[in-house]
Order: sequence, then C-alpha cells, then structure tokens
Amino acid sequence: MFLDDFLIRSLLAGILMVLVAAPMGCLMVWQRLAFLADTLGHASVLGVALGLMMSLHPIAGVLIVICLIMLIVRQSMGENPVAMSESVLAIISHTGLAAGILLLSFAGAGNISLEAILFGDLLATSMSDLGFIGLTVFILLILLKVHWKSFVAVSVSPEIAQAEGIPVQKIQLILYLMIALLIAVMMKVMGVLLIGAMLVIPVNAARVFSNSPEQMLVLGLLFGLLALFSGMFMSWQYDLQTAPAIVVMASIWLLFALLFKKLNKTLT
Repeated sequence: MFLDDFLIRSLLAGILMVLVAAPMGCLMVWQRLAFLADTLGHASVLGVALGLMMSLHPIAGVLIVICLIMLIVRQSMGENPVAMSESVLAIISHTGLAAGILLLSFAGAGNISLEAILFGDLLATSMSDLGFIGLTVFILLILLKVHWKSFVAVSVSPEIAQAEGIPVQKIQLILYLMIALLIAVMMKVMGVLLIGAMLVIPVNAARVFSNSPEQMLVLGLLFGLLALFSGMFMSWQYDLQTAPAIVVMASIWLLFALLFKKLNKTLT
C-alpha cells in the first residue's frame, strides 16, 4: 500500500509539473529564453546557501536570489525589453553555482546534498509537497490564462505588442517571476536540472510537428507526459535515478521526433 501511495504522489507531482511546464516552456522557446531556466536553476544553489546562512527557508533564499538576478538581467537588456544577453546568463549561471557550492561548504551545511538540489527526489514526494506544488501550479495556470494573449503577442513581436498598448516590460517581468516561483517551489522534489529540461526539451520536440502555437502547446504537453511516464518506468524497472532518467527519455523522444521528420521528408 505504501508503495502504491508514493508512486501515485510522484506521478501526480510530475503531471502537475508538466501541466505548467508546457505553456511556460513554449513562451520561453518563442522568446529565446531557453537558457534562462538553466541559469536560474544553477543560481538557485546560491539561494539555498544564503537562505541557510540567514536562517531562512530555502525557498525564500532562492526567490531572493532569483529576483536579484532578474534585476541584473533586466538592466543588461538596455532599451530592448526582450533581448537577453547569453554572456550575462552564462556568467550568472556559473558564478551562482560556484558561489553556492562554496557558501554551502562555508556554512557547514553537510546535510545539504548538491545532488539533491540538482536532481531532487521525485519518489520522496510527500502529501505536503504535493499540496504546495498543486497550489503553485494553480496560481501559475491562472496567471497564464489571464495574460496568455499578452504573452503570445510579446513573443511574436514586442514592438507590435508595445504599439498595441501592451505593457511589454510588465508582461516580461510577470513571466520571469513565474519562472522563479516554479523553480523555487519545485526544486526540492524535481531538482533544478529536471525543471529546466522539462521547460525546454518537450516543447522543442513538439515544435517539429507544430504549425501553430496551439498545436505546439498541446504537443508539448503530450511529449512532456510521455517523457515523464517513460522516464519513471525506466527508473523503476532498472533502479535508476528518477530525474536523470526522465531528462534522458525526454531527449530520446526529441531525437525520435527529429529522425521521424527527416525520414518523412526524405520519403516525400
């Protein structure tokens, strides 16, 4: 019975993640923000370390660090509200991860595993974790529904969106804060690498077959669920780490999608 319970909780947590990762991942890919998820994920290690040093909850520390990063990134954009400097993101990513590791050692946080931060422990999802994740996903889905047209308009052309009266900078800030909240809340269970991968890989597989934003959203959701179920099956069947197994299976499905498209193009 215990076995059934923890598997059900893990699957529900994974499904909730995919539900919100598909639309947010589409927006990130459309706006060429794919690297942003990895940057925030790596920098969240620094947030965990600072939270422990200041006697704060790790989620609070992660949110503080990510919000500071957003301010730095926004300042680096200049007049272009969408352009994101890859160099700035790379510097923040590497520095945040390295500084976080050093501070964890300095703080004597021997009970904090870097592997746990990066990969999480999906199979250890508790009822409280599931409830917190469910509440976060509900909030994010509401925000996506309310601002979806504006998000898409900014993704297509920020200049046209600005001309139509859409507050581009405000919409971008909302999206960044949503990404920050997603990473901060799900980091414990999912791990930052799994979150970043699920935001990017399934929607890129979906893009291979999509002719419209709606198709890409739906197919991104399906590819995400496919990666989740197949990855958890591989993890259970062969006693593998769950998060890495899901990421690898997501990449395998992306590879299959690319090969299928190439083969279909060759035959026609």
